[in-house]
Amino acid sequence: MPQMAFLKDKFGLTPAESRLVLRIMAGDSLRLSAAALGIGYETARTTLKTVFRKTGTCRQAELAIVIIGALAAHP
Repeated sequence: MPQMAFLKDKFGLTPAESRLVLRIMAGDSLRLSAAALGIGYETARTTLKTVFRKTGTCRQAELAIVIIGALAAHP
């Protein structure tokens, strides 16, 4: 299953939220992720806050741990 579909199924993320998560998981900062995705920094911050709520996390490092754990547990 492609990563974006997995993120949608597992956490209910939208395509825009999934794209941001994948950039962050690749090691990009939030500012760099926003630039790469062609969105404003404040838009990225708002999107990340929504991702935190949907994944039950509060920080980017915690988000990475949750996503990696979910991917590892996925058959």
